[in-house]
Amino acid sequence: MSALDTSSTRPRAFLSQQTARSTVSPVMRRRVSALEPTLARVCSYHLGFIDEHGDPDGEEGGKLTRAALMTAAAEGVGLRPEDVRCQAAALELLHNSTLIHDDIIDADELRRGRPAAWKVFGSSLAILAGDALQALATQLVVDDPGPGRAEISSVFAEALGLVLAGQARELTVRLGPGTGIPEYDRIVEEKTSALLECALVTPALRAGKPEHVLTALRGAGRHLGLAFQIFNDVEDIWGDPAVTGKPVRGDMRRRNPTFPVLAALSADSPAGERLRRLWEADGTTAAHLREMADLVEESGGRHTAEQLSRSHLDSALEHLGRAELSPAASTELTALFDRIVNRTA
Repeated sequence: MSALDTSSTRPRAFLSQQTARSTVSPVMRRRVSALEPTLARVCSYHLGFIDEHGDPDGEEGGKLTRAALMTAAAEGVGLRPEDVRCQAAALELLHNSTLIHDDIIDADELRRGRPAAWKVFGSSLAILAGDALQALATQLVVDDPGPGRAEISSVFAEALGLVLAGQARELTVRLGPGTGIPEYDRIVEEKTSALLECALVTPALRAGKPEHVLTALRGAGRHLGLAFQIFNDVEDIWGDPAVTGKPVRGDMRRRNPTFPVLAALSADSPAGERLRRLWEADGTTAAHLREMADLVEESGGRHTAEQLSRSHLDSALEHLGRAELSPAASTELTALFDRIVNRTA
């Protein structure tokens, strides 16, 4: 099914996220509250359970996207959401640990429309809080006695290793014209796709599904991650901060080469040449960033990114169709894939 042909199924995305929230959120709250009190407070703040004063917050942060993928996939292979409750909670904790660390690395002051944890509690405590969430995630997976525990534990360990490798690669690999896009893809597959693959594959491992099902689900997660990240890169330059929860053009300000920028820098055009000169300059004013954004669009970077994001989403859906899931779960996951990438309602 085309990435654009999901209007009749979009409401089902809410169902999977509601299921994830009711199934997974209590586990996360209980486990986080048992941490050392200071770490519990930092983690609870980041997760949206409390505000910066320690009072209960009116609305939890985050969409529990990865948990929603896992619980929907569980139903697709004949399991109940409760059968992967601990793994879904673990994956959300693991994901949030990377967000805490990314905010520090990138010096992002906002997360989900409010001050990031490091801005409230300091970088040192935030680093430890991120580490604590990783430890909690590992313990949840290892302690669960259900079927496929060894295989699931291995998948989680591999995913964590890939995320850390991607974070390191993002800091050390120089992305530029010609070599930038292949390296970009590798970083995204490590930092983003790895956790999405984990979300989709874990229920199949618990249900003892054959290798061709696992392969299809891994492919779906890989392409979903690429589709999401490329579209997210478009939003960083041209998105609405009210939707993204972050200031516009943050990556551009830090000179983090996102996909639209890499595509534009690779273009053999006067606009691409002008962009390259501005990119190498030190300017971070709103006018400087706006001119770079205009040149990215003029060079075709935005169009290329949007087209490629849709192509990866289509590929993700094609792989999903080969995973032999129940029709209801396939419909729900199709809607959720679209919602993840395009932020559709």
